Amino acid sequence: MQEPSTPQEEDYWLSLEFRISREFPGMADERLQNFWCDGFTPRQYFLDGPEPRIVGHAWICEDQHQQEWEFTLFLRRPAPSRESIHWPSLLPGENVTCWVAMDIEGKRIQIEPAAAIPDFEPPKKRNAQNRGSS
Repeated sequence: MQEPSTPQEEDYWLSLEFRISREFPGMADERLQNFWCDGFTPRQYFLDGPEPRIVGHAWICEDQHQQEWEFTLFLRRPAPSRESIHWPSLLPGENVTCWVAMDIEGKRIQIEPAAAIPDFEPPKKRNAQNRGSS
């Protein structure tokens, strides 16, 4: 029997749904740029061992068409229980990328918050005022 989720965990899944939806438009694969997420249903918690993770189903949408995908959320470290997981640390910030991988054909999504790297920011153009005189 699955232990009940905590309010902090419930907030996490809802926040992750919206965070992934905001990530889709910036994906390199143009097929993903119009996707959005309509929720997560965690099914199994593998909290110990060398690869702690949570697996379940994600509802991935394109326009009004919704499909059930498999998801895996990789945890940063093993945890003795769901209550001991620091859920906010698993939510990638707005200024990072490379934390989600999508397999369109296999309908799988992998989420690895620890793999996040800062978004690339192009160098700012300098204008004549900033150049100084030579």
